[in-house]
Amino acid sequence: MTPPAPSALAAVPRLLLFALSSAAALGIGFLLVTPPQAEWLIRQGGYYYMLALFAGFVACVLRIARPRREVWQGWLRRPGGTAAVLLAATLFVLWSDTYQHKVLFDEYVLQATGFHLHATKEVGTVIRAYQFDGTWLPIDTYLDKRPYFFTFLLSLVHDLTGYRIANIFVLNSLLAAGFLGLTYWFARQLTGRAGGLLAVTLLATMPLLGQNATGAGMEMHNLTMLALVMCLALLYLRAPDADRLVGLCLGAVLLAQSRYESAIYVLPVAAVVLAGWWRARAVLLPWGAVLTPLLLVPCAWHNRVLTATPRLWQLAEGQTSRFSFDYLRVNLAGAVHFLFNFGNTLANSWYLSVLGVAGLAWGLWTAGRWLRTRTPVAPAVLVTVLFGLGVAGNFVLVQFYYWSRLDDIVTSRFALPLTLMLALLAAAGVERLNRRWPVRRLAFLGVGVFLLVSGLPAIAYRLYTTQNLVMKEIDWEREFVLARPPGPRLFLSNKSSIPWVLWQLPALDLPAARLRGSQLRYHLAQGTFQEILVAQSLRPTTPNGDFGVDPDDQLPEGFRLELLAEKRFGGRTERLSRLVAVEPAPAAAPGS
Repeated sequence: MTPPAPSALAAVPRLLLFALSSAAALGIGFLLVTPPQAEWLIRQGGYYYMLALFAGFVACVLRIARPRREVWQGWLRRPGGTAAVLLAATLFVLWSDTYQHKVLFDEYVLQATGFHLHATKEVGTVIRAYQFDGTWLPIDTYLDKRPYFFTFLLSLVHDLTGYRIANIFVLNSLLAAGFLGLTYWFARQLTGRAGGLLAVTLLATMPLLGQNATGAGMEMHNLTMLALVMCLALLYLRAPDADRLVGLCLGAVLLAQSRYESAIYVLPVAAVVLAGWWRARAVLLPWGAVLTPLLLVPCAWHNRVLTATPRLWQLAEGQTSRFSFDYLRVNLAGAVHFLFNFGNTLANSWYLSVLGVAGLAWGLWTAGRWLRTRTPVAPAVLVTVLFGLGVAGNFVLVQFYYWSRLDDIVTSRFALPLTLMLALLAAAGVERLNRRWPVRRLAFLGVGVFLLVSGLPAIAYRLYTTQNLVMKEIDWEREFVLARPPGPRLFLSNKSSIPWVLWQLPALDLPAARLRGSQLRYHLAQGTFQEILVAQSLRPTTPNGDFGVDPDDQLPEGFRLELLAEKRFGGRTERLSRLVAVEPAPAAAPGS
């Protein structure tokens, strides 16, 4: 019997420690800690967990980059035409839409979380705050369902530059530039320089990318982290060592904290790690890799808190579950419509979809040949295949989600990971065919044709902004308030108090205001606020189409309002009033 290799024997203790770490992570993540306890731990310790994780990741990336200093420093000194193309692509993406909140009220929630992390180092979303002796002090917060890596980065920007609402747009602009650069580098390793430029061009001309790069959401961050982890996986497979493995593992944990479903990419990372062991003919398990399962515990906690808190699910009327087979048929139809829509009403790129599907067909045919020959697979190809399976799993998962029709302008952003993979497949397919036929120039020419026929007209529509009537209502309300005489003011919103908190104006939503009649009466009597403004919507409320206050916006009978302004937005009218009195409820009759 042949004795095991010394390196294998040396790895046994680390393998046992990794197994112990995994078992402990499962126990702590799913058994020993209850959802209320998990919520408290995330709120109190989430910032410091993320700070340590991010600092460790940055340190590890710097260690990986140090031996390649000559390569990247030379590129920085002489960037050449490639840098010009990447800069032009980034500027085009940022030009293609206006900087504005687009997905309401998700983006305001992210900003409120980033503000609270900046101000208190506690994970929470501010929904009520007041001025106390010149300090804007949060009063009510809750743990939001969204992962908090993106909001942590936003809080760092606030820490370095001061709190500004516009900081989130700066962050997303930088992420857009980073994403295109990472995509080019990976696609170049996969296909060559021309293929890298084609992948970048295909993505930059897709209106959906510009809409998210100029918004206040976390999609650009998730997309950039996906591209970054793919690049780290490629570097690791090329030359497996401890530093590259730890960088890959920490990157995977951070990617899992970028979007709800991004935890699925832990699986392709695990497959890459095993492939690296095979290539190195050794089991590499530095401490950073051993501890990775424990670092994923906060992700499990957050998901359990969300599962145990149905009010965070935001289901539509009649729906009882976030995931169901009942949603599959409608969502698949929406996905096909989005990917291959040839009109100008969606932010898609049918040209990217066609080339990407053709590239996928070529990839499947190549995979069939590989099964017969079993020739060695290049690291870039292996990473593309493994993460392609992860992206496919991500796509399948969201098809069972209750609100994920890709042809809905609000949820089209869920297609972004898929479009990244389609761009890589398109570039690989074109470069492969170009060995036999001169199709590369035709592919670039097709980008120009698509841009003129479909891309620029869709960009001109700016659907996120032109059809976002709620955003227009909020803008009108704020303009109205800013035009009022300066002074302390309370705003009772029929939408959300969060935007007003970000603008540092005290606010309540109407459901909370209905329960605080006595407190509002007290503040009116004491003159705490110069005025209390109320927002309500008017819509048809009778069979004859007569307009009245939306039943959801009604206030109790004792609330006396003075009308100030009204404005029509689409099919409803927005009304702003001043609260002038809150009369006590009549006393109940004796014996009643």
